[in-house]
Amino acid sequence: MTPTKEDVKKWLKTIGKDRFWLSGKLNTPKRTIDNWLAPGGAFPAYAVLQLQKLMNGEAESSPRIVIDFTDEEWDIICEAAKAHKETFLEFVNTAIQNAAKEKEAARKKFTPVETFTTPPLEAQGRIIGNIAAGNLADGDTIPQDIRLYRELEKGEYLLRVNGHSMEPSIPDGSVVIMKKYTIPPIPKPGTIVQYHDERGVTLKKLVRRKNPETGKMEYTLHPINPNFGDIEPMDGGKISGIYVETLDRWEKA
Repeated sequence: MTPTKEDVKKWLKTIGKDRFWLSGKLNTPKRTIDNWLAPGGAFPAYAVLQLQKLMNGEAESSPRIVIDFTDEEWDIICEAAKAHKETFLEFVNTAIQNAAKEKEAARKKFTPVETFTTPPLEAQGRIIGNIAAGNLADGDTIPQDIRLYRELEKGEYLLRVNGHSMEPSIPDGSVVIMKKYTIPPIPKPGTIVQYHDERGVTLKKLVRRKNPETGKMEYTLHPINPNFGDIEPMDGGKISGIYVETLDRWEKA
């Protein structure tokens, strides 16, 4: 039999308990109990089951976990349990077991992140000189032996960059790997090249732009840093190398 509000009030009076006591037994705020017992109030389905046990003296003395469902949620759970032909507790146990199986399956599917070891600096190389990353300038040829993480391939050589025109991609002081360039045609636009003429040598990006005076597409040497201007190639100027990569790790030999 479902207890009414009057039944609950009389029962509390009979056993000499108040609503604070009841809120503790139901693990529910007293204000919520007051709302249930107020005119127009009603007990949710889960509270009815607990009240029936309390009023029949069947309440467990051991600690309990109370889950506060709305009436709508409770109805959905009950319908799902009926569809599976299970009692509420059986339905909960099945759900817990299924969740555990899904968790275990996900754990087995987990692929550990592959870790990479930093290659040792076992290769030998020689910085053959400096190259300007700014205006054209003479490149010095003071060599320096270093250790790096890979062997230089055929035609590759090392230069130290002086200047800021290729920042942030190639910072001032970087050591770069270049590759000799001797065979036409001209490298693709966008290639970073080592260019030299009678004014000196520089490291720049090769681009093509329309000459506003002639309307023709012409090659120019373009810096990455917008604070620097383009350099126009001269007759007799040559591209002697193309950029391969910047060494992120190296040390003096």
